[in-house]
Amino acid sequence: SVADNALIDPQLKSRPVPTTSWWQNLVIGSGYDPVVPSPYTVRCLEDAISISSPTPHVQDYFVASVCHNDWTLHMPGCSSHCVSSHDPLSVTVSYMQNGQTSDAAAVTVPLVRGSAYVSAIFNQPARLQLTTVHAVLGVDTSYGPGTAVVRLNSGSVWLVVCESDINICQASANELVSDKPVCGAVRVALVSNAGCNPVADEHAAVLALLSARDAVPVGSSVSIDTTADNQSTFTLRWQTRGLGAPLVYALPHHQMSSIARDSSSFRWVDEVAAQWTSRGRMRAALGHQWQWTEDLEPLGFSGQTPLSDDAAVHLRQLVAVDAQSLTSDAQTLPQDPYFFGKAVARAMRIALIADEVGDTASCNLAVDRAIEWLEPWLDGTNSNTLVYDTEWGGIVSSAGLADPMADFGQGRYNDHHFHYGYFVYAAAALAKLRPEWAAERREALDLFARDYFNIATNDDVHFPFIRCFDFFDGHSYANGLFAFADSRNQESTSEAVNAYYAAYLYADVTGRPEIAQHARAVLQLEARTSRTYWHLGDVTSDIYPKEYAQKQAIVGILWSTKADYTTWFGNNPEFIYGIQFLPYTPAMALLVKRKWIADIWPRFLAAVADNSQSESWREIIHLTYAVVDKKQTLEWNSRITSHDDGNSASNSYYWIMTAPTEDE
Repeated sequence: SVADNALIDPQLKSRPVPTTSWWQNLVIGSGYDPVVPSPYTVRCLEDAISISSPTPHVQDYFVASVCHNDWTLHMPGCSSHCVSSHDPLSVTVSYMQNGQTSDAAAVTVPLVRGSAYVSAIFNQPARLQLTTVHAVLGVDTSYGPGTAVVRLNSGSVWLVVCESDINICQASANELVSDKPVCGAVRVALVSNAGCNPVADEHAAVLALLSARDAVPVGSSVSIDTTADNQSTFTLRWQTRGLGAPLVYALPHHQMSSIARDSSSFRWVDEVAAQWTSRGRMRAALGHQWQWTEDLEPLGFSGQTPLSDDAAVHLRQLVAVDAQSLTSDAQTLPQDPYFFGKAVARAMRIALIADEVGDTASCNLAVDRAIEWLEPWLDGTNSNTLVYDTEWGGIVSSAGLADPMADFGQGRYNDHHFHYGYFVYAAAALAKLRPEWAAERREALDLFARDYFNIATNDDVHFPFIRCFDFFDGHSYANGLFAFADSRNQESTSEAVNAYYAAYLYADVTGRPEIAQHARAVLQLEARTSRTYWHLGDVTSDIYPKEYAQKQAIVGILWSTKADYTTWFGNNPEFIYGIQFLPYTPAMALLVKRKWIADIWPRFLAAVADNSQSESWREIIHLTYAVVDKKQTLEWNSRITSHDDGNSASNSYYWIMTAPTEDE
């Protein structure tokens, strides 16, 4: 529990603690599993931190980061540590000696997204001790007091800087020490690695790093400006200790954005190594603030392409059958949040389509069924009741609370945006089609949205700030309170997109424009980074090594340290492709782009070439082709007789006929 968790500072426990953050490993189990502030991988041990610059290991089916514990920075006399503060881009770990509290910690370690250095601030004098698993070949102290350029037999060169006026000496083949105690910041940065992160001029790289030696990032803030009609502006700010601007590495999706055209707040620093990560090479920039805009694509309840009269006539036939098929017995529905959520969202897709084509009877029938199904979940009379977890601050299933592995780990905060995204989509559609019922049930319906999309950083003490979304990586993470050696991960980008699409629709239709516009902005960025890091093709040609990118068309699970061609439920190609393309709603247009589908379609077809897959998976993959050739997609789909449990015949036909055939 949070109350008994010694890895969390007691001062943080009065508000919900994040459950799905990039640094979550620090407060799970021993807290020793790695976190990835990028570009480095860091482990917080009992009395030390280990620092690794990852190198790639490439196979046909995955790209992984190999970490060698390049450096271990020791904290003499410390016997415990805890997370003492956090914000959207940083977490601070305090190291204490016996009897100390975090307020008087011997050492504080601010782990900050993108920082070119890993830093530790010694609040009381201690002898510097740095050890490495490699052999130290040489130590160059010519750059001044408290500074050393260290060459290792791994082929890497590192910079160590201290605020104290000390000398750094080699004590043994794999150990550096100081000639007297250090106090203040100790910082470690990679200069180069001949095999993976080379530089053209090592001396210039050292000078560029030294230009930011005094600016120690210790905190951050993020904001979204949604005042423009068709754009949202993201701002990331780094707070520093000391003088000057920090040196911070940008991921490929940052480099592709309009940030590259804004020289007022920062400048690119290409003298330093373009460090490799499992998301491609990072590029360094000097500055306290990054700002870029996301263009917002048209989006609402309806598809981008208007229905023709003939299509509407055919849809009325399909939607009438689909509506009649909705069961009147809620007890026969799935009793876990994920599959129930898919079922009720499916019913409301049918209702929305019926409403759009003027079939009032089918619309009302589908709405009535959805309400009948939802009422027990809202009243707590279903068999797997939803409860509020006062420990971590979230809505969880009672089965998941009792059994960590039940409901896909939902009780330990796995997949909350996936699960509740379906509930919120249904709530949005109900608020549109049956507003009086939604108004009566608003307090309960709001809880589903607040669980994963709470933007009230100070006012809402029941849920953490936007639970799953990572403002630096630009996409969500799905795993909750489970520690992994590869750190964080997300599988289904399309269900993440669905979650923020649902939050946008629900806030918009219930008259909350600030929440709606924030959700729309996060949705747009989630979709762009999904295309960047999960979709292999021209846009990602420089992100993943060719040995991987030329064999696969998609990433199944993206981890903090690995891109993996697989799923949690099997290695079948149709699973790996299909899980990235459900549910089919108008928001799928943000992910499925004509050029990409046309380019990689042979690989998609190969995934279902032997025809051994279930019809539902084959349909999910074939439906992507609607952005290229509607006629061919209709021909394929005419042979389908069964659908995914979140899909229907009317919804498939609606997607085919309304999918955009020109990329925005």
